[in-house]
Amino acid sequence: MSYNKKIKKLTSGQVKELRQAFDLFDADGSGDLSLIELKKALVALGVTVSDREARQMFAAIDLDKNGLIEFHEFAEVIADSYFKKLTRAEIVEAFRRFDHNHDGYIEADELKAILTKLGRNYSNEEIRRMIAQVDEDGNGKICIEGMV
Repeated sequence: MSYNKKIKKLTSGQVKELRQAFDLFDADGSGDLSLIELKKALVALGVTVSDREARQMFAAIDLDKNGLIEFHEFAEVIADSYFKKLTRAEIVEAFRRFDHNHDGYIEADELKAILTKLGRNYSNEEIRRMIAQVDEDGNGKICIEGMV
């Protein structure tokens, strides 16, 4: 599909989700992603790539080749994979990467560490509210069962 056609096929809710993900990676709030921010996001997600691989990935996303990834470029490249239906195994693997102490839960300190690696500093209250949105049993933790 040509440039900007994929984003036009997304619902407003999907665009909003992509924007939230983009803003999370945009640690300095500049409205675009640098290579450094992309690398930090990959590390926070548990993806290990060499500097060369990170540069190649960055170049593939930077469609207009201006040295920055703007939201529309991010959305064009990420939309297909972001909204595909994930298998249970893929969800469990992603959860496992964030569950640092391997107890089957993502706790407030683990979520805070992930977000800090992405350059986002949230208060303990903000973290608590995030968890509460998906905490089905009220234990203050995110459980894999609530994710699949």
